[in-house]
Amino acid sequence: MTLPESPAPSLHTLPSGLKVLLAPDPLAQTVAMGYFVQTGARDELKGEMGASHFLEHLMFKGNGQVGGAELNARLDALGGHANAFTSDEATVYHAASLPERAPELLAALSVLLEPALRPDDIETERGVILEEIAMYADQPESRVFDALRSAYWGEHPLGHSVLGTVQTVSALTPETLRRNFLARYGTSAVTLVATGQLDVPELLAQAARISADWPRTVHLRRPQPQQAASALHTLPDDSLSRLHVAVCTPGLAVDHPLREAAAVLSEIVGGENGRLYWALLDTGLADSADLSHAEYQETGVFEGGFSCDPERAAQVLGVYRGVLNSLQQDGVSEAEVRRAARKLAVSTLLRSETPQGQLFGLGMEYLALGRVVTVEEAVQRVADVTVQDVAALLALRPFDVQVTVALGQTTALQTLSV
Repeated sequence: MTLPESPAPSLHTLPSGLKVLLAPDPLAQTVAMGYFVQTGARDELKGEMGASHFLEHLMFKGNGQVGGAELNARLDALGGHANAFTSDEATVYHAASLPERAPELLAALSVLLEPALRPDDIETERGVILEEIAMYADQPESRVFDALRSAYWGEHPLGHSVLGTVQTVSALTPETLRRNFLARYGTSAVTLVATGQLDVPELLAQAARISADWPRTVHLRRPQPQQAASALHTLPDDSLSRLHVAVCTPGLAVDHPLREAAAVLSEIVGGENGRLYWALLDTGLADSADLSHAEYQETGVFEGGFSCDPERAAQVLGVYRGVLNSLQQDGVSEAEVRRAARKLAVSTLLRSETPQGQLFGLGMEYLALGRVVTVEEAVQRVADVTVQDVAALLALRPFDVQVTVALGQTTALQTLSV
């Protein structure tokens, strides 16, 4: 795939230790910025699960000079579309606006990284988060995947709940949250990413001034090995009319040379026209079925599942498992690999066509790999996946271990083996 060249991103390290990753585009009509922090749910103590997500909420309550209402009004006035998210390994704060408002956007966004952590704000947000936990607890899809993560990961920190539990969130004190912030938000863990129409010298100078007094603490993540064993767990709930099943199998770490092959394989199996679609949805056996690949620092997983009529549970699970097992026995075709690789390459290009779309690709790849990955490289790597690459991945036998959790009317599964 031949791609036109775009301006090369540049990486800078400021005197404060803050890293700044810039991808200027003088033809862009917008500018997007984000603080990408290399910390997430896996970096918490087990008894403090939910602290990272709690801090994400509290960042929008302002700093010592700017209150939460004023901060959010500033972001709204910029048209900033400001938002944030917390995952297992990252926390991201992002916004977009017009190029002429870039200095104001950076100033407002940077207030998020200087949280006041006021006790009153903490109590208010505690109630908000407990309501969020309760909301997801009412959703069968969330319940079954929470149970799957617990069953697959066990005591591994990647099994931590991003939201936390009612017990852990209720117990988080202002002192605990401040300790978590100071320990895990040092400038060495933070990267400012900006894309679009940028004044590079002005942005760097402003970022240097803003971050001059930020914490310099260093948080070291300790990768841990993990080895799962096949299991089938049933969670009976006769109030549900559909059976919800989630499946997890071993995958690849983010820096594995077959990483892109895992993405292509997931598309072949769980994409809109993947094998699971034709085996389960087109036949009317299930109303949903999917598979995706999630990658982490030292490991990864294939995650997926389906929902169906409880009476068909055993049949549908057998078909789902059969699709996975047939891949290891019979492999995939050249045509399947070409279609999936092309679709993923085009999707990557489409996301990068706006500064905000490019922001996430640059930022998340830098956090994951510790180096700058251009759009051209990301597209080319997936476009270059071959049928031999997918065969090499399947030779690792990722689907030999399958951890399965079923939620709902599970009687039809009670006698099945793992």
